[in-house]
Amino acid sequence: MFVVPMPQHGRVPVPAHHRPTQSRGEGLTPLRGFPFAVLASEHAGAAATRIALRAQDACDLLRDVLGEAPHLSLRVLDRHSWAAHAEIASYGVTHVANNGDLVVGVTPADAWHGVSRYLARNLPGHELARLVDVHGADPGDPRGPALDALAESLIAHEVAHVLVDQQRIVFPSRWLEEAFANYVLVAVLGTNDPAGLRLLGSLAEAARALDSGMPTLAEFERGSSRTDVASSVLAELAITRAVYA
Repeated sequence: MFVVPMPQHGRVPVPAHHRPTQSRGEGLTPLRGFPFAVLASEHAGAAATRIALRAQDACDLLRDVLGEAPHLSLRVLDRHSWAAHAEIASYGVTHVANNGDLVVGVTPADAWHGVSRYLARNLPGHELARLVDVHGADPGDPRGPALDALAESLIAHEVAHVLVDQQRIVFPSRWLEEAFANYVLVAVLGTNDPAGLRLLGSLAEAARALDSGMPTLAEFERGSSRTDVASSVLAELAITRAVYA
């Protein structure tokens, strides 16, 4: 996963709920018109449609380039539905449920606001100003960039990980798997969302100034719990720069 310290593929190190969730579709609304199942919280249809379209773009690219696409099913949940239908405690953290559904939030994980605050505290002033100009200001702290639009686009990265898991592909190192997922992300944005690619590229370039805050390769490879959210994002952005360089 693109954000936060991750044991597996960037899954946040927050324990899954131990209480049973509601049945998969109870209280959720199916979205029609996609080649895979999409279940969404009530009144979340617009966001769920955007996210599902991005996921479909990723599936189409993988099928066109590799001849394979994942067998996908999505749950798009708002905060009200999260506790009952997600299997990770922290709202908005993308994860694969026990039944194989890819679970995402209607809005991105709260951790992205923490990343914005980190950038506001640590980027040189001219880099920060340029980033805020491109992304807009974070509504919680206008000193930092708004990262919600970028975070939503990362569904393509997650779809790539789903394919890897389903095909039982084993990469020799974690950074190579992340590079593959980031390559898919860059390719999908370049093909379908040039504005989204600009958001990703601007953040990756600005993060060069913060390379000293990245985890070591050993820490990144083992998804160390000592690696904080911002450091994990810096590592992913460094991989992303290498992908589109």
